[in-house]
Amino acid sequence: MRTRSIFFLALALGCGLVAAVGVQQVLATRDRATPAPVVEMKAIVVAAEDIPMGDPVKITQIKLEDWPKSKIPEGALFKVEDVEGRRTKTKIYKGSPILDAQLLEKGAVDAGAAPWIPKGYRVVSVKVDPVSGSASMLRPSDRVDVVVHFPAMPSKGIPKDYTRTILQNVRVFAVDDKYALTGDEKNQKSIQAKTVSLLVTPEQAEILTAATELGQIRLVMRGLGDNDPVETKGVDPMELLGLPTQGGDPEKEIVPGSEPPGKEDAFAQFLSNQTNSARATPVSTRGSGGQTWAMRLLLGSQVNDVVLEADTDHVWPDAMGTIWRAANNGGSALPAGEPAPTAAPPTSESAPPQDGDLHPPTDSPVPERGSDQ
Repeated sequence: MRTRSIFFLALALGCGLVAAVGVQQVLATRDRATPAPVVEMKAIVVAAEDIPMGDPVKITQIKLEDWPKSKIPEGALFKVEDVEGRRTKTKIYKGSPILDAQLLEKGAVDAGAAPWIPKGYRVVSVKVDPVSGSASMLRPSDRVDVVVHFPAMPSKGIPKDYTRTILQNVRVFAVDDKYALTGDEKNQKSIQAKTVSLLVTPEQAEILTAATELGQIRLVMRGLGDNDPVETKGVDPMELLGLPTQGGDPEKEIVPGSEPPGKEDAFAQFLSNQTNSARATPVSTRGSGGQTWAMRLLLGSQVNDVVLEADTDHVWPDAMGTIWRAANNGGSALPAGEPAPTAAPPTSESAPPQDGDLHPPTDSPVPERGSDQ
């Protein structure tokens, strides 16, 4: 019994020893943490504060900052000497790496406007006055909306006066010929401008040019940081006067170049009248075989065909030649029951026509009753 107890005690001690060794090894493995990978760093020039467009960069506006080599953008500069004194082509924000493409060449004071135009953009100039140019408060880099008033020009497809915003949040590239203000110009409260140049995309340049030719442009100044687009529907004088409008109903909206609903074009109506007259049933002469004369009356845009026949039922004293009367009322402008105008064909000894008489052309023969008179 004693031997058996000693055996189990020795077994327990052995298991405890093995467990202790295992735990020790596990803890030792945890203590040996995997070393972090070494990230290679390199110092680049970044903006220590916001740098306005067109200003020469001062040494106090830049600093060196360590960046991971894998994160350094292409064109970054690594020496402050390569940046100091160069003018910026665009505004550079605090903490941003300064790229060579954002700067003019060193020593270049005025390299013209082209280096300042970002890739993919165009510059379009518009004429302004103290009213349309926001009271001369505009300065380069300000933001504006472009509002255009279109006067009614039916010949160009504009049926009525209309005002609407065509472009929003457009950057002012230059005021007159100033696209980079000097120190003295920055202290001016206003610039008496005659032209304002806007930085736009090629598509916006087309829109702006067309609007300049068709209407009157007004530049509406935006507040600093107000860059959100706003939906507007435009306005016409009817709305300003409180008169009823069509409310923008697409089915009732007047398309430029078209007539309002229910109103036909006068010229189209005239052509329709002519077509209807041409399709009218040909006028037949009376079965009696009497003399007839076909006439076409043009009354404004109306075309009417009238057939006259010789009046042989009455004797007209002192009548010169044959007396004519309306043979039918089809296609005539004369209402039924009213006497038709009379006309006498030309004779060898013609006299001045009487009031109300209609005469056929003198160079046309007069149809006879069937035998020569």
